[in-house]
Amino acid sequence: MKGTQIDLAIAKEMHKLRILFIYNSKSPNISEKGDTYGWLKLPFSFTGEEIVIEERVGIYGGPYVPSTGAPRVLGICSIGSFSYSYSPLPNGLKVGRYCSIAKGLTFLDSHHPIDLLTTSAITFRPKNILWRDLLIEAGRPLDKNWDVYSHKNFPSLGHDVWIGQNVTLCMGICIGNGAIVAANSVVTKDVPDYAIVGGNPAKIIRYRFSDNIIARLIQSEWWNLDPKKVVHFACKTVEKSLDKISQIKDNCSPYFPDTLSISEKQVIVSTKQGSTVLTSTD
Repeated sequence: MKGTQIDLAIAKEMHKLRILFIYNSKSPNISEKGDTYGWLKLPFSFTGEEIVIEERVGIYGGPYVPSTGAPRVLGICSIGSFSYSYSPLPNGLKVGRYCSIAKGLTFLDSHHPIDLLTTSAITFRPKNILWRDLLIEAGRPLDKNWDVYSHKNFPSLGHDVWIGQNVTLCMGICIGNGAIVAANSVVTKDVPDYAIVGGNPAKIIRYRFSDNIIARLIQSEWWNLDPKKVVHFACKTVEKSLDKISQIKDNCSPYFPDTLSISEKQVIVSTKQGSTVLTSTD
């Protein structure tokens, strides 16, 4: 089978790192009907680009179901510590730290041509029985420039992003640090740092803080600080938190979380003690 095999032993390593697939998940389950870890059915084969999962994340949404016509991908992506999602996440998505994703997140991951005579799938789906014989007779004239993702990557989310329920994201966009996307929004372009956006198409409603505070937040990069320090002032006003960060930042160790890296060839767990290859296809 193509790809890296994710089995019970690797699932146990995930649990040690608090990479959870059900809220407050218990350790992987061994059963005569098949091994499972949360919604994951073990073993399974991972294919696609390498992903890096940091410790202490919740991937609760289940398998990713793409739009009609888009390829199926596993519901695991690169995601930073203290982030969680109740929506399935496609492999190509990138999520920063301290992000909160509600249910119902979808992606416009199936593209039709808009600059040809027709937007019909007749220009790029030659095996469809509705028109297969016609294309064969015509020598299979297809749109060679067509790409299911419109030559764009899945979106990327910065740190401390909050995605409300039933949000839709276009391909190729970036959601800035500290941004909030209101429920039921359709986001078609990049969202600036600390902006609150909503609507269809989503527009900026307001910013969370003043320009000065936003500049200080971005400069602080507080999401890279030791979380043992962050929790002491996370519930204070943003001004008091920033003042505290200014006091401790020079003497505060940066946060280097344990990680699990998964590629088509190997799975590597990296901790403060070093890196270990858990499995390899080589």
